[in-house]
Amino acid sequence: MEKQVIITVLLLSVCAWQAHAVVNCTATGAGRFADPADATCQNYTLCIFNAATATYVSYNYVCPTTSLFSPTLSQCTSTYTCPNTTNVAPTVPAATCTADGFVADPASTDCSTYIQCVLINGVYSQTQLTCPTGTFYNPTTTLCDPNYVCGFTCTTAGRFPNTADTTCQSYYYCVLLATGLFTQVNYTCPTTSVFSPLTSVCTTTYTCPTAAAPIG
Repeated sequence: MEKQVIITVLLLSVCAWQAHAVVNCTATGAGRFADPADATCQNYTLCIFNAATATYVSYNYVCPTTSLFSPTLSQCTSTYTCPNTTNVAPTVPAATCTADGFVADPASTDCSTYIQCVLINGVYSQTQLTCPTGTFYNPTTTLCDPNYVCGFTCTTAGRFPNTADTTCQSYYYCVLLATGLFTQVNYTCPTTSVFSPLTSVCTTTYTCPTAAAPIG
């Protein structure tokens, strides 16, 4: 009976933390942000911008045991000192993780999962996290992005064809942000038009080499 009471209390605590919305994603923008109401410094919120609805969606996470969320680094780490917690900075790296932060999951073929790396007592804790449904892990921004196309990475600004699309109607739009990082958006040309890799625009004069019938 005592164990049941403890489990119930723990479940209620978790649900209560997930239910409240302390971080205002509209004000902060996309990214990971510390929960200001968490005295343990382990809770943080992942804010994702949904371009389709022009709104933000928030997801709450907890850092691995003995690690804390650093509001400066925007990631879980054992080098951050919480006002009420003291941590010792370890120095030994692990095979997969080489630094605190987030990296692509080498086992994921659809960019739906990623790895959270936290150095704890000289050994990296490697936790697999799953992006919310409809979003994909973007290794450039280290965020789950509904507009990221798995398999294509922006290296320069501009519009680029989606070579996996046999209709030639979809393309990638890469924008260089002020931070020096690229944001990637997937677009589809209007009906009856296709994306021309020669002019980098949607047109009816380009003939798609892989389409069932030429357009235009």
